[in-house]
Amino acid sequence: MDIPEYSAASAAVVDAFVAAYPGYLQRRLDELGVEVDVSDATRQGTEWLQGELGQWQRTEAASQRRGPLQIFQTALAFPTAALQAAGVPVARRDAGAISALPGDTHALAPASSREIGEEAWRAHVAWGVAKAKLVADVVPAQSAQSTVSVAVVTMDQADRASVHLVATGRGVTVHHWRNPGAIEAGLQNEIPRWSVVDATHAAADEAVGALAAAGSKVALYMEEPDDIAMARWMALGAGTVLPRQKLVAVLESWLPLQA
Repeated sequence: MDIPEYSAASAAVVDAFVAAYPGYLQRRLDELGVEVDVSDATRQGTEWLQGELGQWQRTEAASQRRGPLQIFQTALAFPTAALQAAGVPVARRDAGAISALPGDTHALAPASSREIGEEAWRAHVAWGVAKAKLVADVVPAQSAQSTVSVAVVTMDQADRASVHLVATGRGVTVHHWRNPGAIEAGLQNEIPRWSVVDATHAAADEAVGALAAAGSKVALYMEEPDDIAMARWMALGAGTVLPRQKLVAVLESWLPLQA
């Protein structure tokens, strides 16, 4: 992939994310039933987001330490501070959300770019694919495949434990990537030979697209896949779409007895 194509994908993400910020924030406040004037915070957040994403865009891909979604999430600190100042109670969040975004006390930050809006999501997926291809072109194949490993993208502890049990029993390294930022950072260091993605994960679409584009063999699992679901996920890059109860069996067939 050439640099101009990656640069165009980066520019599209910047434009889409900045344009979507005010509307996303208002929708999120409406969903939470919060009626507080955050117009100043919205303006500050938009300006900060535009500046940070602009700087991110000008940084060489190999030197980027954050992705656009992470920067968008951080921009919600401005309205979060406004809600705190107004005395709005903090939101009730599960342990996974708190661990992923400890500063998002009022649950404003999106877990996936899909929550930001359709245009932002499409731009983010396109950028993720472009970034993965760029990294795959730059990093020698021998280095990318230096460790036999499997990536797991799920917040379900039981599923995660099942993957670890099968993989570690066969000497295969396991990477647990919780969000698009972790996937992006992880792919810069290593392309896992196999990946399993939970369809219920907030960033499943982005995960499948980025991992498949990087060259990982992706299995998407869900409760009861039908023909429409299988066609959709395979169009995004999944090599296999399977019921949750067959996850272990598929892993056992994929992973070598000795890594």
